[in-house]
Amino acid sequence: MSNNIRNSNSLNEELKRREAREHKEENNGRISLDDTQRVKVLSPGRLVAKRFFRNKLAIVGLAILIIMFLFAFVAPLFYPYGQTEVFYKYEEMLINYGIANERTEYVSHILDESVEIPRNVKNMMTSYIATMQKDNLSELSVFDNDGNPYVVNKLGDGVYCLSVGEMETVAELPSARLIGQLNKITGELTTSLSEEELPEGFAEKCAASLKSGTMSFKMDGVNYVIEQGATKVAFNVSSTGGDSLIFTGKDLGAEFAAAFKTANDAQAASFMFGGKQYSLLRSDEGIRAALKGDTDPVIVASYFVFDAVEAGASFSDEFVAEALLNLYEDGKFEENGVSYKITEDEDGYVIRSAAGDDVAMLSTFVVRRYDGTDTLSIEFKQTVQDVITDMLDSNLYESEFNFVIPELDETGAYLYNEAGELVYGEKTITVERKLDSFVLRCNQTTYLIDIYAEPSAEHPFGTDADGMDILARMMYGGRVSLMVGFVVVFLECFLGIIMGGLAGFFGGCVDTLIMRLVDIFYCIPTYPILIILGATFDAMRLGSYQRLIWMMAVLGILGWAGIARLVRGQILSLREQEFMIAQEATGVRISRRIFKHLIPNVMPQLIVSATMGLGSVIITESTLSFLGLGVKRPLATWGTMINAITSSNENLVRYAYIWIPVGLLICLTVIAFNFVGDGLRDAFDPKMKQ
Repeated sequence: MSNNIRNSNSLNEELKRREAREHKEENNGRISLDDTQRVKVLSPGRLVAKRFFRNKLAIVGLAILIIMFLFAFVAPLFYPYGQTEVFYKYEEMLINYGIANERTEYVSHILDESVEIPRNVKNMMTSYIATMQKDNLSELSVFDNDGNPYVVNKLGDGVYCLSVGEMETVAELPSARLIGQLNKITGELTTSLSEEELPEGFAEKCAASLKSGTMSFKMDGVNYVIEQGATKVAFNVSSTGGDSLIFTGKDLGAEFAAAFKTANDAQAASFMFGGKQYSLLRSDEGIRAALKGDTDPVIVASYFVFDAVEAGASFSDEFVAEALLNLYEDGKFEENGVSYKITEDEDGYVIRSAAGDDVAMLSTFVVRRYDGTDTLSIEFKQTVQDVITDMLDSNLYESEFNFVIPELDETGAYLYNEAGELVYGEKTITVERKLDSFVLRCNQTTYLIDIYAEPSAEHPFGTDADGMDILARMMYGGRVSLMVGFVVVFLECFLGIIMGGLAGFFGGCVDTLIMRLVDIFYCIPTYPILIILGATFDAMRLGSYQRLIWMMAVLGILGWAGIARLVRGQILSLREQEFMIAQEATGVRISRRIFKHLIPNVMPQLIVSATMGLGSVIITESTLSFLGLGVKRPLATWGTMINAITSSNENLVRYAYIWIPVGLLICLTVIAFNFVGDGLRDAFDPKMKQ
């Protein structure tokens, strides 16, 4: 019996195989829809993949995306340059070599640092000199805030000296001033002056004059008046100035008073009498005649420039002050144990040491390198002075001369020969007059940032405005743009799945609440919010990576509403189907029903939506970076790279080799994501082909 059954089964199987072969031959090798062999290809995943790979545009998009990912994430590993690496070049160009101007202001030099000089005296030195030049004075007495006297003397053309010492007052001519207030009833005089400053019996004299109705009187050569004050019993007592000198000590007689008056009328700073020099010290209280005692110079001010014969050498304030102090004397001075002498020749004043070596030359021109350092040779400075003098005499605004200066190598450093000596070469120096200054220019090798370099073998796409390699920044910029796209879409899907799943499964109040929240997010003006956040990030001075994280978070939070609505709609249609009713009947947990059965059935639509949305997010990120609201330099993104050259239309034309490749990358990436999204949509829903 069993043998018959086996033979029957074998016969049936053989008949089926023969029938299949005949059926296949009749259909030219094609399998019909009712053939059992079709079961092998009806797997959903394989069917979707087969439909996807039949879509040529989807394959093109997938290939472009693979190339983009390799370009952004793999190629930088083999490219020798980084996204923030700055490149330099050596180029011979016309540079600002030096600057010169004629010194007209006075510079103060402290003779002795140990002597304390009030700040107001130091700062007023220029004003003192201006006053002396205006009034043609050779000596001026001044005071600090504490009333200590100083004397400013003119030592010669362009040199002034401030000295400190004691001044003994011998006579004074008071000026008009308020003495005090007199009470008519009590006869009491209220004054801020001490008894020594007022004549003896002054208060009694004031009271007697007021009582007798005499509103003026004279004491010790000074006239006083009494005037009605603020009240009926208060009267102001004032001096009207003196008609004659008041001697504080010995009476020096009428001849001294006449000499005083003559000097005062002439606004002189001093006068001679009896073989002694008296200074006139003026203040609000009046004019004093003072006998000057011994004084010590502390500050010397001059417009002379000390140019060292040895290039780069400098001189201390004490050295300069001592030299200026003796310039118009015998010219001899000593500093740090070394003797010097100042002599005058056809080139001006020269300072020589006791050994006869030239140390410095005095001039009125300041010639320095353009950065302000004093390292130019004395010969170069003298040549520049001669050229500037000729320009001023001829009223020229530009001139040039040839001079031998140190040569520079291709790295911008000084060039030395085998003996270690500087190599010199003749250069043409151009002198251009700009207001009161003269700018010196010449051609020299300069170490520069290689900005906007054209495409070359070293830099296939050139360099940008910061000297960074464009190709390297395109690679790293692709990383950021792609990363932003995936992170933002992940956040949108994560939030959208949770909110949409809850709304679709529970319905009722939960659905209403979540959908109203979705409506709110739909109404939020995205770009104004991003503009405000961009300004806030600028004010907070966030770093590039911090701005990137915040931008991804904000874009993800603002974009989840569409995903939530899609998930809700799909779940509403799925939750009433038989398999979900069976799950509920068997007591499966709610979370398991949502995330194990409902969400997986929504995934095809989510994948299509996410893929289509990736391109939109990349466009948004590029737009924000282009507007300056996204990632900041030096971090590279495709948007910031285009933004860097949009300052003018001229830049867009001139540097088209920068923005066109970047723009093509953005377009290709977005188009590729759209192609892949369309392919997935058609693969998941073949009816879209109809």
